[in-house]
Amino acid sequence: MSLNRRLLYYDRAMIKTRSILYLSAMTALIMTGAIGIAAAEDISTSGKMQQPMPPAITIPEPAKTAPVQNIAPKAKEKPKNPDVEMAGPLTEVRQKEQEQLFADLRKASTPEKSHAIASRLRQSFVRTGSDSLDLMLRWAETALNQSRDAEAQDYIDEVMAQRPDNATVWQLRARLHLRRNELAPALSDIRQAMILEPRNFDVLINYATLLRETGNNKGALWLYSQALSVYPMMKEAQDEMLKLTEADSDTAL
Repeated sequence: MSLNRRLLYYDRAMIKTRSILYLSAMTALIMTGAIGIAAAEDISTSGKMQQPMPPAITIPEPAKTAPVQNIAPKAKEKPKNPDVEMAGPLTEVRQKEQEQLFADLRKASTPEKSHAIASRLRQSFVRTGSDSLDLMLRWAETALNQSRDAEAQDYIDEVMAQRPDNATVWQLRARLHLRRNELAPALSDIRQAMILEPRNFDVLINYATLLRETGNNKGALWLYSQALSVYPMMKEAQDEMLKLTEADSDTAL
């Protein structure tokens, strides 16, 4: 056999041998890897089985609280308005003020002083304890003076409904009746005003005027004298009393 053919044969033999060895090695590696994977899985499974289970999680129950009650918030107490306070302090203050003014009116030495004191008393007579009602009384008097009778009636009715104990509102309603020639209701209202404010000299004068309209001059004279006992320098009462006295003297003659 020639040398070349020997070498070629040797190479083929070596290639075949290397292929067999290579396949054997690969087979061994594959088998080793499979065994390793299996072993790893066994170890992993074994570790999982031996590891203790974590304790169960306990969820705490919510604390028991009292049921929420639907309680409406307490309304704040409104501050009292002293001007609208009808009983107690306002009445006492008004009475003391009037007593002092009446005493000063009787002692006044001049017509000017008397007029100033009488104006203050008239303001006191109008007072109802409510600013809005006091204003309505003034509007009613203005409406009467301007012959707006329907408007005056509305104001008078409103005050009468809330303050029937005020003499001024009765006096104004008497004037309204008289304007409508309703003499009997006018006399009834002015009488009620005098009962409520027996020293209200304006009420006494108006009552005396109504009595004169009915021919009761004697009653009118008595009312004029009452007005002068309260307000000695009241010129209107002086003049009207003088007229009646002179008329009675002429009649007697």
